[in-house]
Amino acid sequence: MKRTFFYSIFILFIFNLSGCYSHLETDYAITPTNYLTKNVVVVMIDGPRYSETWGHPEKTYVPKLANKLAIKGVVNQEFYNFGNTQTISGHTASITGVYELMNNNGLQYPSYPSFMQYWLAASKQSPKKAWIVSAKEKLKMLGNSSNVDWRNSYLPSVDAIDRKDIKTFVRIKEIMETHEPNLLFINLSGPDRAGHANDWAEYLENITIADSLLNEIVNLVDSLPHYQNTTTVFMTNDHGRHLDGIASGFIDHGDLCHGCTHINFFAYGPDFHSDLIINNQLREQIDIVPTIGQLLGFKTKQSTGNVMTELFK
Repeated sequence: MKRTFFYSIFILFIFNLSGCYSHLETDYAITPTNYLTKNVVVVMIDGPRYSETWGHPEKTYVPKLANKLAIKGVVNQEFYNFGNTQTISGHTASITGVYELMNNNGLQYPSYPSFMQYWLAASKQSPKKAWIVSAKEKLKMLGNSSNVDWRNSYLPSVDAIDRKDIKTFVRIKEIMETHEPNLLFINLSGPDRAGHANDWAEYLENITIADSLLNEIVNLVDSLPHYQNTTTVFMTNDHGRHLDGIASGFIDHGDLCHGCTHINFFAYGPDFHSDLIINNQLREQIDIVPTIGQLLGFKTKQSTGNVMTELFK
């Protein structure tokens, strides 16, 4: 009798699980679009302050963005994190399109699916076609969701190790050349690590290194056959840092001061304007996910952001 009971429970569990997959596959599908974009790369540069990046009067520490990349794409000078300005919360908002107060230790999954899960459910592609590559190990949690419909379903590949940003770039290049993923979500952690270490010189140096690596990622997009003329790149930050005179200044972050919330935004791709600087359109992290969905033709139902229509030609 007990055996029959437990067998029935097991069959019901399997039925409900398969029902979840069927539900997702029915609700999410690729809708053909007229856009040229087939691949998307999101680069999260961890923790530089706007005043040392695009907001610097001479843009001294972001020479590649200022002198080479900006003319290729769009810079929005009014881009913000209006959620929690800690590392994991900022990354979560940018990959799910929802602000959520996250534990910053990496032991909590987001409550909402990522744009990678949306796309994998819609496209039925291999996990090797969507990658999270991070210079912080704790960000491996971005690959999954605690949502009952999405947990352990349609998971991207994840490479997340505590390492220097240059080593992360080597891994990015290997993955792009070997697996040719359609989606990449990248973390470069150097500025944040140096800031927390109270090393001003290294903080500035790591901003410039990240700026150089962003340029190298764009060069890969422009040179590798799989990505040429079919790839859109987004760059932003998870958070800024306290302004001078607030709390510990550049050493830390986490509140809603302007230094923590005001962040960089750059976008480049075949469907976007070039050589455009936007200073009259306020946008935020959660707007990235629905914009990716618009480009690639899939629904981002649980995102609370808006499509950044001003980017499009």
